[in-house]
Amino acid sequence: MKKYIAVVCFLLLTISCKQTPKETEETDFPISVGCYGYTQDGSTITFQVTRVDPMVQGTLIYNWAEKDRNSGSFSGSIDDNIILGTYTFISEGVESTRQVAFKISGDQLIEGFGEVTSSGKMVAFKNASALNFDGSVTLTKDQCAN
Repeated sequence: MKKYIAVVCFLLLTISCKQTPKETEETDFPISVGCYGYTQDGSTITFQVTRVDPMVQGTLIYNWAEKDRNSGSFSGSIDDNIILGTYTFISEGVESTRQVAFKISGDQLIEGFGEVTSSGKMVAFKNASALNFDGSVTLTKDQCAN
């Protein structure tokens, strides 16, 4: 019985002691978790960023006016204020994958465009370092419509 009480006391003491968290290096990322949106001429884009560490993950929805809606997941990374990743989505019941890029500018994400190549269900940029970020599609934080 004494062993039982000693074990319970030890466990309670161990559980109640708070350990100091290890100091971790703070890294500032140029974007934060949140919803980035675009609305123009009946078209909307919503990018719900759910993770930034430096992996960027979230859900991405393209709803172009008079076209089928694309909805799926995004996973990519940040390099020199450019998010480059893979967008896996369903459109017309078919799963497809394409590379997507955004340039970070304050609380805005400017979509990048460039020449692409297709291999099966995957569409990728031919040269990701030569993308055009002309500002024609700019998503703004906290401006989501979908």
